[in-house]
Amino acid sequence: MGAGGRDSILAQRLLAGVAVAAFVLAGSPAVAGAQPGPAACIPFGTAQLPPGLPSAGGLAGFDLLPEYQGAERPPPRIDLRTQTTSYNRFWEFALVGPDLLARPRADGVPSTFPWRYVPMPECLRGTLTGISADDDELVAIDRDGWIYTMDQASQTPITWNWTSAFGSPFWFDSGRTIPNGAPGAWSLSVSSPFDNRTYTDVAGRIHYVGLAKMTMLPALTGDGSRITYADPWLPNDDSTEIGGPLGGRFRSSSLSAAGSTTFVMNEYGDMYTRHFDYDSSGSDSVFFRYSWESQDGRPTAPDIVSETLDRRYAAIELPAPDWVHQPKIHGEITSALSVHSTGVGPGMRELRVEGHREGRTGYWHKMLDDPAWQFTPTDAPKLGSPVDNSPHDRSGDTLAPLAPWNLSGTLPLRDGAVDGRLINDLSFPYSLVDPGMLDAVGLDARPSEYRIEVEHFDPAATTRPATVVAGDGTRIPVLLHTADGMRLSPRAPGLDDDPRHLVGAIELTDDAADPAAERFRHEWMFGQPIVAITLDATAHGVVVR
Repeated sequence: MGAGGRDSILAQRLLAGVAVAAFVLAGSPAVAGAQPGPAACIPFGTAQLPPGLPSAGGLAGFDLLPEYQGAERPPPRIDLRTQTTSYNRFWEFALVGPDLLARPRADGVPSTFPWRYVPMPECLRGTLTGISADDDELVAIDRDGWIYTMDQASQTPITWNWTSAFGSPFWFDSGRTIPNGAPGAWSLSVSSPFDNRTYTDVAGRIHYVGLAKMTMLPALTGDGSRITYADPWLPNDDSTEIGGPLGGRFRSSSLSAAGSTTFVMNEYGDMYTRHFDYDSSGSDSVFFRYSWESQDGRPTAPDIVSETLDRRYAAIELPAPDWVHQPKIHGEITSALSVHSTGVGPGMRELRVEGHREGRTGYWHKMLDDPAWQFTPTDAPKLGSPVDNSPHDRSGDTLAPLAPWNLSGTLPLRDGAVDGRLINDLSFPYSLVDPGMLDAVGLDARPSEYRIEVEHFDPAATTRPATVVAGDGTRIPVLLHTADGMRLSPRAPGLDDDPRHLVGAIELTDDAADPAAERFRHEWMFGQPIVAITLDATAHGVVVR
């Protein structure tokens, strides 16, 4: 038999195996009782070996998956990414009761393909309560909140495979739960080098998504002002957050995310978006190169390797971009909102909000940077609950309390061998080396005459006002920018007695133009308007280098 014949038989056997695995989904009962860990039958999958295959779709194997025969009716069309309906460029998914279904997508019109059962291991059958798909991944959670990842979700079904692994080191930890599994409170966000490819920094300069992709699951926690995210490459804890709108005090009631763009809305229909990921925000100096100084005059690198290794090209300019206040929708809306990627580039995101107009259900939509919303009627059943959509901005009506930490610390003399600016220039160790490490190897620093004071310090926020106090008591207004340092072990959220490592910068404000500010600029900031630092923060103070 020739090679072509053998390949054909092997392909048929593989497809048959997929079909058998999917067939056992039908009629599977829910599993009673909570479990102390994720289902143990899928400890490894290709999600742990990024970036995977380029997105290509393909129907190979779809016809062999059993067609849905359940009593509950699946959705006739999918226009929003929710915890029971989701999609990427090639496939749409629906969680109907405990059954996960898929069919090829036809964006803008209902798909004509039948719903078929998604292949999955027996240990997951009947346990899923929520889903979210983006790019080439689909995440599902069970009733206890454990996270399961299906990889190659933008490929043919014969490549789809699952893993329960999640967390460092390198996506090989045994798994974790979603920070908040409530409907409308969490979402999967993926940026890959094949689909989104690029993003922009605070200066609007293009940069490239890394080969390991950018994967996270942001979720609303607490009173809705906290956005805690799970990242499969980071320690499994709840310490990593996206600082929310309005200095982290905006209380969101709905969230969606895709392509590293997070979209939130409060109970009055006020909406914000932000491009944010651990890698693009300054926290991963192992694989990315950052700078707090202006990169004007340096060209954009042709690829991520050149950007990381060749200093002739512009680094990722920090701080991370802030939230953008989106225009109000002038019409009836519900709590169901959605964002999805429409193509290559940071601006290729479409926002959607379920609504009602002239007696018909549908959704409001616009591209990320468009000034106004349009309405598309669908007559589909509503997925969200009604929102008291105020015609004017009420973002500040339900602000969360200010952070409780008022901190201060002495700034070091600039005569030491190592400081934050040097570490930032060295790039690789920047987000790894904290002041405690420097002290441990004898690279301590003598105190200067200057102190820094910051009220209501929220470690999740990117930028907040602070004050530098000179030896004679003169107060100099500054901005204190920060991003999380790279942690290799879990820690608690917020601040406590355990030092929290952050990277950051001190920047003189436009108001700091008096002689004292100029002296501080020349004596401590190397004559620059902004200078990199590394710091440890506790509930009692900060140590700066």
